[in-house]
Amino acid sequence: MSLERDLFGAEHAQDAPARVLVADHDPISRHVLTRVLDTSAHLDVVGSVNQQQPLRQWPLDRVDVAVLAVAPRDDAAGLIRQLDLRKVRVLVVGTGWTQRRLDAFFAAGAAGCLVKNIKVAKVAAAVRAVACGHTVLSPELRALYARRTATAPVAAPAGAKNLLHTLTSREQEVLRNLAEGMSTAETAVRLRVSPATVKSHVSHALTKLGARNRLEAVLLFQQSWSAEMEALPAAPHHAAEVA
Repeated sequence: MSLERDLFGAEHAQDAPARVLVADHDPISRHVLTRVLDTSAHLDVVGSVNQQQPLRQWPLDRVDVAVLAVAPRDDAAGLIRQLDLRKVRVLVVGTGWTQRRLDAFFAAGAAGCLVKNIKVAKVAAAVRAVACGHTVLSPELRALYARRTATAPVAAPAGAKNLLHTLTSREQEVLRNLAEGMSTAETAVRLRVSPATVKSHVSHALTKLGARNRLEAVLLFQQSWSAEMEALPAAPHHAAEVA
């Protein structure tokens, strides 16, 4: 499996290029990122802004994805929340990541978070995945997020494998599909239900798992499933009969 498919999930052809806005306070970085994304397949960069500009000055008309570059001390959660309210999916590219920062950005509605030293071609792949409805995360940040869920109080009392038993079979099916990298719409098609029903199952799973967002729920589900598999008894070994 390639890095792109492993990290971002399967990409799917779009009827029209995703409309992208680049927001970065560094003019050089903004220029390079804009140029790379604008020459990438299925992407159309409609503008670039200094993220410190007031949001009312951003050209957000019909923008699908905003690529938001942040510095270590930038408090971007409020900005992410405002963009999410405008139905713009946000891909954050930054440095100085911490578990608390990752939590705050996903809770605010971010669709993905990447380390800034990732190859720009990978950013293009991530933007396409986000535009298709996927949640994306750099491998380094996935490890950070996994450590956060592994130490979360919710998993400690009964053990990770017992979390599975709090979910209905349909909720487990939904999380299993999301863990495979499928979007809400794709999961709905596979399970022959509406996207609204998928979202309802995810919402119930979040409550039962004590997860803060969909990504955390998927990671907890993966950990619980692994714990369940490890707990299964090994197949009995039958000694060969000796004549």
